[in-house]
Amino acid sequence: MIKVLFDAACLNLAFILAYYLRFKIDLFISPQSAPIFAHYSRVLIFVTILWLAIFKLVGLYDRKKVVALIDELALLFWGVTVASLVLLGSLFLYREFWFSRLVIVNAWGIAFLFMAIARLVLYQANRLASAYGWRVRNTLILGAGTMGQTLAQKLGSDPGLGYKVVGFLDDDPAKQQQRFNGYQVFGRLEKSREIIKAFKVEEVLIASNKIPVEKILDIITECERLGVEFKLVPGILELIASRIDADEVAGIPLLTVSEIKLQGANAIVKRTMDITCSGLGIIIISPLLVTFAILVKLTSPGPILFRQERVGLDEKIFKIYKFRSMVAGAEGLLPQVAELSEAKGHLFKIKEDPRLTRLGKFMRRWSIDELPQLFNVFLGDMSLVGPRPPLPREVAKYNNWQKKRLRVRPGITGPWQVAGRSLLPFEDMVRLDIYYIENWSLWLDIKILLRTVPVVILGSGAY
Repeated sequence: MIKVLFDAACLNLAFILAYYLRFKIDLFISPQSAPIFAHYSRVLIFVTILWLAIFKLVGLYDRKKVVALIDELALLFWGVTVASLVLLGSLFLYREFWFSRLVIVNAWGIAFLFMAIARLVLYQANRLASAYGWRVRNTLILGAGTMGQTLAQKLGSDPGLGYKVVGFLDDDPAKQQQRFNGYQVFGRLEKSREIIKAFKVEEVLIASNKIPVEKILDIITECERLGVEFKLVPGILELIASRIDADEVAGIPLLTVSEIKLQGANAIVKRTMDITCSGLGIIIISPLLVTFAILVKLTSPGPILFRQERVGLDEKIFKIYKFRSMVAGAEGLLPQVAELSEAKGHLFKIKEDPRLTRLGKFMRRWSIDELPQLFNVFLGDMSLVGPRPPLPREVAKYNNWQKKRLRVRPGITGPWQVAGRSLLPFEDMVRLDIYYIENWSLWLDIKILLRTVPVVILGSGAY
């Protein structure tokens, strides 16, 4: 409700400013007799109701549809644009409804700016309130495995998200009464009703793919009965559900899984964006590339660029380019440090890798060593956004379903980077990659690129 009131106030203020901008400030394009403001003010009631109704239709006030701030701002831009076009169309359909088209154009930009600022203020106010313990949702996590532990860690590390994890439930006997990331495993899943009531749980997160379907349905039914919200971390089958179409053969219903979205015209659009952005990026940052090329050469013996074989689109091998951040011959020293790996699964990662040079640590911290990969993007080996490019030895250990992440070009950044980078377990990284492949859109790429900026600045999970 508060957003509706903010939007109504912003809309009226925007149209008032648009009127004065059109008829009082831009005098050189003003008509000889400007319409009386009182006429506009009466029409504003209709305009406000119309725009708010359109905002509601596009889902701007649907709390479950709008999740992240960046998504809400994109939806706001779409809502303001649609509302402006509807208002412009009404000028042609109803001639007596006279309204300056330039006022509408001005109001479009001003309204979006004002409402975007209002949402930023509300967003920061909500985060601040949550950080101080207000507007916090008691949350129970079902599943204390790697996925559940990662989820609890992320929710607990950012109080501004508004989640207070009360603990876990898990059917694994080895996890009973254990603590993970500071949160207690209270018992088996059968205790969900008891724990929900005891801790006044408002949201249940099902974070395990090992829970039988029957139990999940029972838990969901119980949550609905108690008025508790629930969310599920999707498994592989749930991730491809968006591509399932119902069909019928000889009277028998069948489900058909269509091709992934990154095919045909979508692939052309993505490749066009890659060529354009990487080409411009190379030109813009060329002084930075030259500077660090010289620094790498001066600070340690060896080549400037590190070239390594990686697996790309459809399992094709290509050479990835990076600024060398380790001592010369670091690959040959790998067996000596292999046991120090801190990453789970098929990945090899060390926070304090002894092979790093002093400059290399700095470049890794700010992801500067990744910049030469813009040439990989321009040449077509990689994309700006996509799954992490794996090593051949990592791919050799993949299961068949994990190879699905090789159906698209690997990226400089991707869902794994904005979700935790090196902190993310391998299985969860693959799941995120498959989600990206199944749900690709140009907007999703733009979101990941925008979210990469604060991740790089803060150095989250970078090593």
